Amino acid sequence: MNIYHYDKNTKEFLYKTTAEADPVATKTKGEFVPLIPSYATIIEPPEKNEDEAIVFENNGWIKKPDYRKNYKKCDDNFNISDITTIGEIQDGYLVTNEIAELIKENSDKFKIEDNEVVQLDDDEYQELIEEKEKTRISELCLTASDVERAIYKDKGIDFEDIISMVETTYSDMIDVKALKIELKANNFYRGHSYINQIGTLLGYSEDELDYLFENGSLPE
Repeated sequence: MNIYHYDKNTKEFLYKTTAEADPVATKTKGEFVPLIPSYATIIEPPEKNEDEAIVFENNGWIKKPDYRKNYKKCDDNFNISDITTIGEIQDGYLVTNEIAELIKENSDKFKIEDNEVVQLDDDEYQELIEEKEKTRISELCLTASDVERAIYKDKGIDFEDIISMVETTYSDMIDVKALKIELKANNFYRGHSYINQIGTLLGYSEDELDYLFENGSLPE
């Protein structure tokens, strides 16, 4: 007769041994009575698949999902962690070990969709990269003096000249009072709408303005 042992905490099947006789019970009954140690049973566990565990609960064996070997857990921020418990994961997303390694290499290539981790196709990834680059550039910052100095060096005009130009020619397009306030700011961000407006009036392309905020000067 076999004895089937299970883990004290998880109740997961561990191994089997051959039963020894319980000397007292065997003598009393006059027949073989197995000696069953703690955390063991004579009930034979069923066969299981690779991603299953056999657990002893309520005086019987049951099958539970077991993702510890072939899967990892991914959270909403694409952090990867080991799965250490038996059963369905309670939070996060289930990914194969192979996908987990790809996420570690570059999580930008993945998204959460319909409660699953999905890999972006080439077009989606390119679009994401371009959007991130736009965001990065829009957050570039220069001091007001840096911008004024670059414009003066390139065109020989300063902020007062720009205000006069707007008052004379473009007052129907740009709020002059608002522009005066904006030009008093200590720092200018590339993404501010006035940067493109004034840049266009001065004949600068968006690429040239990007260059200005990347390098602190206009292209030669």
